[in-house]
Amino acid sequence: MDFDEELKRVADAYAKQGYQVTIRPDQQSLPAFAIGFEIEILCKRGTEGVLVAVKKNRDEAAADSNLTRYAELINAQEGWRFDLAVVEDEKPSPKEIDWAEDFSEQEIDKSFTDAAAMMGLGYLRPAIITAWAGFEAAMRLRLRAAGERAGWGSVPRTMLNELYSNGMINVAEFRELEALSRVRNQIAHGFTSQNPEEEAVRILREVGNRLVEEAREAKLPA
Repeated sequence: MDFDEELKRVADAYAKQGYQVTIRPDQQSLPAFAIGFEIEILCKRGTEGVLVAVKKNRDEAAADSNLTRYAELINAQEGWRFDLAVVEDEKPSPKEIDWAEDFSEQEIDKSFTDAAAMMGLGYLRPAIITAWAGFEAAMRLRLRAAGERAGWGSVPRTMLNELYSNGMINVAEFRELEALSRVRNQIAHGFTSQNPEEEAVRILREVGNRLVEEAREAKLPA
């Protein structure tokens, strides 16, 4: 894997979203609160800013003890957010291969159906986690149908960027899903969320089902 080529691929995804992108910005280019941070990509769009750390694989990301601190400090700044991109697909261990298979279309649909049932019983947070699982599987299915890489270890945020940059989701959907990705992370890690949870499940189900349908159509012979 050529890391510089992968770095450019990540940067291009942000450029297609309308950001002005700087690869490997020098310290003088970073906002004052991020001086001293090791950041691979700086993105600016109007009053919005994104600082992106790009890692070769999940092991490299896990070994960087600064990433959690970066996320906390950057996300606390108005108009700024921190993104992490992992460019190498994670290879599952032989033990994981024994049982870990991607969701089928039927299992994706069942995730959304189960999430709706949980909502009906008042279990809103578990419903979001379940709906997000189906949505992640739908993202991978759609990207693979378009010839993109997506599999074990694919980072959800990176997949969202690729869906948007390839025109598979529109800007309104991208921003909704971007926010829901943060909601899912907050819930999964034991934090509260202020976002409307019932609406979250509906959005994940609608967009996820459309991605599955488009993936199916993309596989049909011309």
